[in-house]
Amino acid sequence: MEKLNANQENGSESENFIEASDVVVSPETGLAMVVIKPDAFKKEGEIIKRLEGSGLYVVKKVAKRLPDKFVIGTMYKELPKTIEKETLRHFNAGPSEIVLVRGGDDVLKKVITVTGENTNPAQCDEQSIRYVFGEHVGRKTSDGRKYFRNAVHRSKDEKEQSEDLEKFKDLL
Repeated sequence: MEKLNANQENGSESENFIEASDVVVSPETGLAMVVIKPDAFKKEGEIIKRLEGSGLYVVKKVAKRLPDKFVIGTMYKELPKTIEKETLRHFNAGPSEIVLVRGGDDVLKKVITVTGENTNPAQCDEQSIRYVFGEHVGRKTSDGRKYFRNAVHRSKDEKEQSEDLEKFKDLL
């Protein structure tokens, strides 16, 4: 099995590997996670084409219903209770597609650009995945907040990117 690792020193390899298909890759090699949420799952093929068209390479993808305890507590840790309720309702609607992508040193920038920079799809670039496949009108929660079904989850920064790779590795 080929091992890809940007931080090999003196023949020793990093222990922080994520197994993907027949290749083992390290988070330092330009990897990111994109989760296609249940409401956009039926458009998975179109979303994957947009990811690949932006210069990303799909390393592995897995369709899976995400357990409530994973969604709230692992994937999303600090949500207000009313947003937790809507989030669970959203993820309980069906399977999600967990997509591991590779894209070089600027992988996160590519992911953010193609998926959309904002949580609210209506505030994203009109060519972005969130704009095209997300709901433009937020659902009001019991405390007056708005919950946007934005089609995809992705990391917002490098710290979250590293955390997401760790969180999802056992689901791939």
